[in-house]
Amino acid sequence: MKWSIAAFLILLIFVSSCATTREVKDIQYQEAKNFRLAKLDMNEPEISMDLQFYNPNGFGLTLKDANVNLYINNAYIGKAFVSRSFDVPGRDTFLLPVTLIPDLKGVFPNALQLLFNKEVLVKLEGSVKAGRGLFITVPLHYEGRQKLNVF
Repeated sequence: MKWSIAAFLILLIFVSSCATTREVKDIQYQEAKNFRLAKLDMNEPEISMDLQFYNPNGFGLTLKDANVNLYINNAYIGKAFVSRSFDVPGRDTFLLPVTLIPDLKGVFPNALQLLFNKEVLVKLEGSVKAGRGLFITVPLHYEGRQKLNVF
């Protein structure tokens, strides 16, 4: 009986300390850069790029298993993914290397528009697993104007 009361008190202290922790802030997308052609294949080419983010939290974490749909000017461009786990520093800017498999049906009709526009509407929709030891799936939603600097 004494053991169950002690276990309950320890559990209560643990839960109350978790509830008083600071609010976790979203990682902020900043820009895409360093575009590279990773695989030249007419059926399924791969484009590598670095996505720049800022982590406003005072702690680091690990990202893995990111799967994100990319839209430019509301046209589906393709699926971006992260092929390995990546450590994110706290209160710092970082580059996340991703691979994009473009949907050629969505890219070709919009290619001229993308090349001649200085700014485009970028939309990211998907999820990423994030954590420190224990990983949870976090939805990812971003929409904003972005200067397109492919060259």
